Amino acid sequence: MKAIGYVRGSTDRQAELGVSLGAQEAKIRAMATVQGAELLEVIVDGGESAKNLNRPGLQRLLTLVNGGRVNAVIIAKLDRLTRSVKDLCSFWNSSRSVASR
Repeated sequence: MKAIGYVRGSTDRQAELGVSLGAQEAKIRAMATVQGAELLEVIVDGGESAKNLNRPGLQRLLTLVNGGRVNAVIIAKLDRLTRSVKDLCSFWNSSRSVASR
């Protein structure tokens, strides 16, 4: 299984709470190992809010997913991907339609 990791952080305070970019990446690498996934890359969006999907790293991730180049996306916590249920559903539906091709 080919996987992409995604990490996001918007504030220095998050690093203090254990959701620093490095901590997220360590969790992603551990999960990839546990799942036997080939982690192709960890995409980083530093200093970016989760208010919408218009983030450079996330757009790159969506391009890889929609292009069928990866089978899985690994994140440390769901809120690192998005805080919007609407955006999560959009992301989920997009990736499911690629998987069914």
